[in-house]
Amino acid sequence: MNMSADNNKDKQPGTVTMRGRLALRIFGMHSKSEHLAVYLATDDGDYLIRPAAGNPFMENPLMPMAGKMITATGTIVDYVFLVTSWKEVNDAV
Repeated sequence: MNMSADNNKDKQPGTVTMRGRLALRIFGMHSKSEHLAVYLATDDGDYLIRPAAGNPFMENPLMPMAGKMITATGTIVDYVFLVTSWKEVNDAV
């Protein structure tokens, strides 16, 4: 995983960029909150991932990209990576 605090002055403090593969997994197993969720699997760990401006109760727009490698920028709040931008990257890179 490439996690870096970018030196770009346009970025908010605490903003990180990470690279990993999107994966679908069950979140909150055996609870009232159990549902299929999107995770970013990185070399340094896995994060529940969703758009920062998105509604957490609606379908995650990253879901159709499951299995793809992405680079994403955003902030980490607890175990959730709230992304402001993302793009698909080549597996070979």
